Amino acid sequence: MLTFTPYLVFKDNCEEAFRFYEEVFRGEILYMGRYKDMPEETKRFFPGSADEQIMHGTLKINSQTVLMGNDNPGTYEKVRGTFMNNFFLYVSTENQADAYRIFDELSKGGKIVMPIAQTFWSSHYGIVTDKFGISWKITFESDRNT
Repeated sequence: MLTFTPYLVFKDNCEEAFRFYEEVFRGEILYMGRYKDMPEETKRFFPGSADEQIMHGTLKINSQTVLMGNDNPGTYEKVRGTFMNNFFLYVSTENQADAYRIFDELSKGGKIVMPIAQTFWSSHYGIVTDKFGISWKITFESDRNT
């Protein structure tokens, strides 16, 4: 089975972001590896990375959804302003209450782009950029036909 997994690149706050997402999505951090734990010969591929920064993190949201990410200042600076700003993580919830809760929690310290509300194309839909600069589209479809 082919799967797609979002991989988020942070400048230096991956762990903080993943702990936040763990609470928001009621998930579980499965792995949080640091650059200091990687073999010396591999460190040369990650210039500018501090020992305590996250080399790789895995957050299990549910049985089908996983977020992955890391701190990578070199990569982050190279791609910021290009493809890093043209995507959203799309979250479709099972009920309206979860959609509003997730939207509200992601909004704390972030920026609401479009308040979550009923729309002509969706039962409930909103867009928020969280305090880590990650953009989210949150939706709940009462008929679940999407």
